Amino acid sequence: MPASQSAKPASRRTRVPPAITRGVEPMAALEVLDEVRGPLGVVLWKCVRNVTAWASTPPSRRGGLFAGSAAGAREAELAGLQLDTELVAPFSVLQRLLESPAAMDTARLVNACRRVALWAEQRGYLGTALEFMQAAAQAAPQSAALAYSVGRLARRRAEYDRAESWYARAIVQARRNRDARIYARSYSGVGNLFFQRGNFPAAKRAYMRCLRAARRAHLSDLQGSAYHDLFITELETGVGPDTEQLAQSSLEAYDSNTSGVVRLAFDVAYYWILQGRFSEALRVATVLLDHLTGAPEQALVLSMVARAAGGAGDGTAFNRALDQMEDILASGAAEDSAPRALLGIAYGAASLSDWSMAEEYGDRALRSATERREGKIIAATESVLHSIRRRAELEARANRDVFTPLPDLFVAALTRTSQPAGAA
Repeated sequence: MPASQSAKPASRRTRVPPAITRGVEPMAALEVLDEVRGPLGVVLWKCVRNVTAWASTPPSRRGGLFAGSAAGAREAELAGLQLDTELVAPFSVLQRLLESPAAMDTARLVNACRRVALWAEQRGYLGTALEFMQAAAQAAPQSAALAYSVGRLARRRAEYDRAESWYARAIVQARRNRDARIYARSYSGVGNLFFQRGNFPAAKRAYMRCLRAARRAHLSDLQGSAYHDLFITELETGVGPDTEQLAQSSLEAYDSNTSGVVRLAFDVAYYWILQGRFSEALRVATVLLDHLTGAPEQALVLSMVARAAGGAGDGTAFNRALDQMEDILASGAAEDSAPRALLGIAYGAASLSDWSMAEEYGDRALRSATERREGKIIAATESVLHSIRRRAELEARANRDVFTPLPDLFVAALTRTSQPAGAA
């Protein structure tokens, strides 16, 4: 049986659960107007509402859904906009929806919504991306892949109840469609959702269901990611005897999946740092640099190299990584990873007993994390700064010269005494 057709027996006809389509906003799709300002935001808001209205209307009644002048008014609105290239074709389809709603091809409409969602997600407009992906899922309610994508975007926005409802829908629909890949990925998404909420036992159960589904369908990449997720969960809940075995199982399952191996290598190197195995972490983190091109990721890995080098007592490697990381941060291309990157430098400098540098980078990490309202990093940085200042104070106190005449007195007494010790 093909992998794509081994999710669950077809005889199980569980009802597809309803999904939550709105968060706490008072009006549907209001976040589109919040994220995309100006006339473009208004047009996007109108478009997503048009699709939602079309999807919720029975096919026999769609012909008279929109006023006859709607398409012309939309054309005039679009004529006054400077559209990104990625939006030209989707907007053409969305305008066609107003002209001929009864003849609209569902596949074309879904594709247009997905392309707008991708455009929005790439620019950080997650609310807009969520609304367009949800509109696509409502237009094609039989699609498990679309339901999964809505759940993923809702999870990224921390709309957990909404995300869970769409993941549940994706699981049932994937089982009906015998789509093993989406079935497994949806359980992975549920695990990620529970992980974000701090419910690690529930996350582990979901990851195990993903793993079992991936094994049944011989989906090695998803087996690798499931083992990887279980490894991360172990780190959060306390390292157990199987922690490294989970990492090894993930590596073996990923096989030639380079992106998966790179992500796993980063997490394992971090695990080794936490274990105090700095030399092992340094070896892996150094090689990782050759596999990353994005500035935020490079900054984090360079910070990891510096932290591991500091722990290993390799000042040369520490300074080299520090200089490279500073160049990236100065470019402004790694703002989202700056707090964690700076904190890593503080750890590395502290390991080298350079308390002044450690405090400097700890302060910078705290300022950056505060500006970005990253509470977890703020708490970690405050704790590190307290330890750094305490250690620096104790070391300074231990090294401080305290005047005492005893050395001079002993030297003088021993100089005067010529008789060997113990002589009678």
